[in-house]
Amino acid sequence: MGKDKQKQPLVKVYLGTPYFNEEQKKRVEKAKKALEKNDTVAVIHFPFDFQYKEATLDDPKEIFGTLTWQNATYQNDLSAMSTADCGVFLYDLDQIDDGSAFEIGFMRALHKPVLVFPFSKELDKQELNLMIARGTTNFIDSFEKLSTYDFNHFPSEPQAPIDVF
Repeated sequence: MGKDKQKQPLVKVYLGTPYFNEEQKKRVEKAKKALEKNDTVAVIHFPFDFQYKEATLDDPKEIFGTLTWQNATYQNDLSAMSTADCGVFLYDLDQIDDGSAFEIGFMRALHKPVLVFPFSKELDKQELNLMIARGTTNFIDSFEKLSTYDFNHFPSEPQAPIDVF
């Protein structure tokens, strides 16, 4: 097999998602496990693993949410997206997150490919905003596919799996 077809861990993935409830947190753990199994992924950057001064939601240091934390978080996330090769977004259609939408747009503005894994309790009844739908390089529908996706070549499948508005 030539080097062009070999799977090599070359890619830094920015993993974006809302992270505000237990269901979303469980998805992140599944996504991280899938990406860790993927032969083409070298680094997974999940922003909540790199909090400014290790701030937490139940922050005893009273850092979380301050203006300093907001500025540092914004800059750290921009740096992480700028240095990533691509973005993987666990897109929650039941709780639309402006931050995830911004991050997808930012990565596309940097001409970086974006993979979107949409979630909803009733996915077949959802509609996807056209800016997300048309800005996505590929849609994926399972953690298994995430573990085998070829991030070295990032094949495109831009057809949204649900209606677009």
